[in-house]
Amino acid sequence: MIRPYLLLTLLFLTGVACFGQSARSQPSSTDSVSQPGSFIGGVSDGFKASAQADTGLVRVGKNGGMSGSYWRFKTGDDIRWASPAYDDQAWQSNVSPSDPLNGNKPLWKSGKGWFRLRFRLHPKLLTNEPTLVVDQTGRSELYLDGKRLAVLGTSEMDTIGMQRLIRFVPLPITDTTTHVLAVRYTLRRDAVVKADFDEGAFSVKVQSADLAPIALLVTQLVQTGSAFLLTGIFGTLALLHFLFYRANKTQKVNKLLGWEMLAFSVSYATRRLDDFTATLTTNSIIDTVSELMMQVGLVFLLTAIYRYLDLKRNWWYYTVVGLLALALLYRFFVGNVPYELDSLAYLVLGIEYLRVSWIGRRRKDVYSRLPWVSIRTALYCLLFLMVVMIVITIVEVLTTGSGDININLGWFSGVLFVTTMLGLLSFPVGLSLSLVQDYARTYRSLDGKLKEVEELSARTLLQEQEKQALLAQQNETLERLVQERTAALDQSLTDLRATQDQLIQREKLASLGELTAGVAHEIQNPLNFVNNFSEVSVELITELEDEQARAADERDEGLEREIMADIKQNVSKINEHGKRAASIVRGMLQHSRASTGQREATNLNALADEYLKLAYHGLRASDKSFDVSLVTHYDPALPTVSVVPSDIGRVLMNLLTNAFHAVRDRSVQARQQGVDYKPTVTLTTEHDGNRVRIRVHDNGLGIPDSVRSKIFQPFFTTKPTGQGTGLGLSISYDIVTKGHSGTISLQSEPDAFTEFVVELPA
Repeated sequence: MIRPYLLLTLLFLTGVACFGQSARSQPSSTDSVSQPGSFIGGVSDGFKASAQADTGLVRVGKNGGMSGSYWRFKTGDDIRWASPAYDDQAWQSNVSPSDPLNGNKPLWKSGKGWFRLRFRLHPKLLTNEPTLVVDQTGRSELYLDGKRLAVLGTSEMDTIGMQRLIRFVPLPITDTTTHVLAVRYTLRRDAVVKADFDEGAFSVKVQSADLAPIALLVTQLVQTGSAFLLTGIFGTLALLHFLFYRANKTQKVNKLLGWEMLAFSVSYATRRLDDFTATLTTNSIIDTVSELMMQVGLVFLLTAIYRYLDLKRNWWYYTVVGLLALALLYRFFVGNVPYELDSLAYLVLGIEYLRVSWIGRRRKDVYSRLPWVSIRTALYCLLFLMVVMIVITIVEVLTTGSGDININLGWFSGVLFVTTMLGLLSFPVGLSLSLVQDYARTYRSLDGKLKEVEELSARTLLQEQEKQALLAQQNETLERLVQERTAALDQSLTDLRATQDQLIQREKLASLGELTAGVAHEIQNPLNFVNNFSEVSVELITELEDEQARAADERDEGLEREIMADIKQNVSKINEHGKRAASIVRGMLQHSRASTGQREATNLNALADEYLKLAYHGLRASDKSFDVSLVTHYDPALPTVSVVPSDIGRVLMNLLTNAFHAVRDRSVQARQQGVDYKPTVTLTTEHDGNRVRIRVHDNGLGIPDSVRSKIFQPFFTTKPTGQGTGLGLSISYDIVTKGHSGTISLQSEPDAFTEFVVELPA
């Protein structure tokens, strides 16, 4: 099974190598003479264009080609070099004027020189006015046997910048004797963008006067038509694959193939433009674009195969890319690529294409064999065309005799080129067809599933109708049950609201009780002072009356004045403590009034200090043994804040009362455990930009992590049953956040501390 494919492989590699050469540079429209030993682009016939015993003599065949490497060249300028008697044996030999200009270093450097060719014409070329068809770049003067035939191109080429032209020059030859064609050539060396480009000095061909224009036109039409046909094919395929990728972006191979086809399309489109360029600069630019796009297209093609077969790119892949890049860089910066390097790059590309395709062929997946099928298809076409060529050659030998065989190697090169193109096209076209088949299978599968869905929908509709009747009956039952449950829930909600109102009232009463206890304890001190000073004052007045009742000579005026001073001092103290008691009463009355919600500019330092004392004395009124260290840090620069004083006072009362309870409970625990513990409550105010903060810190029992997230929830409390309603912190949270657009946060560590931070806008 392998041996036939070995033959196919060798043929494919031959085609790839020829494709590389033809892809890089195609022969000019009038260049059809073969070079000795050349395989591509050559033409020979019964009168072979070959050197005779007379050194340098060329016999021009019936196809008229004269642009092979039979010419001689010399730089400089001497009109004597046009003479047929001049000996040019010392000139540079084996030179073709159609070779790239910068490949002829002496000519490219000096910009002028002479070409000479000794030749004889085939008799068939003498039948109808032989004409020279000249396709040149630059300026030339043609001399036949020492006589000037024509001047092609103006001496002032820089005037319009045109260097490219095609001319028909009558050739006054009526015999088959030896003649000398001398060409005095001048070149304007324009700037070029790369060191290697395919523009030659000129090409010369002999044809009859009536057929020369038609042959030139047909050649141009065929070459241009084939180039733009390939441009259209590759462009259409590029659009097709881009549309496939847009429809399904998971198949990235379509994007790679789209860029590949687009690169080939641009390459062939620009390749034909170089025949219509006026200067070497534009020619080199177009040639650069064409060459670059061809190499990029080949890299995309290889990458697409790797992607299509889901292969990891290895050193083979990078070797191919490196060789193609090396050849391209060589052309840009050095010059004409050596044949070995150029052939090696395309040979390795062909080998890698075959290797990867063979890997796909060995898989069970039918679509993985597509690259190999594309190669096999192209090679079968090549074999068929080669058989046709052999048959045509045999027929020509039998009909014309062995002395005049017309073997068109240029056509054979074209066959190789076309078959290689078929190989390149068969992969994306085959992939496109496989994708179309895949889409067709998907559509048929979806169509079958749609029918199944329709059948299921019909069944579901019948079941749905049955369900609707059942659901209607169940809905009636559910509505009745919902109404009964709603009535029960309404009653439960009414009871819950009543209970909530009772709990809120209880919280208010508890808060009021604590406040009242604090006020009573606070007012007790000034009342005690009033009572004490009043009793002392009564005793002093009695003593003064006794002193005044004595006889005048027995009265002690100094004692009377001392008693009066003491009475005055006592009255002053009574007045002072009376005012203090009145102030406490007024504060209690203000607190007992319902809050109007009206904000006032409030000194938070004074408000905090007042409620600190009330909370402390409130707890002391119920527990005489309670003792705590009160620490205050009031910010002297604290601005007045617009708040509802009674609401913020209630928040402070709740926070401070909780702090006192926490340190009291820890004190009890410490006494039971015999641990030294100093209860401390710290009240801090501070100013930070447009915010003010009140911190209430205690070193009590702390709050466990398990309940910290619930601490602000209504009715949640950590106190024993009957000692708290769980509304204090919830109400405080609502007052700060909803009533004053502030925040209240908690930081705590069990058996260490608890700190509440109230932050209000300044």
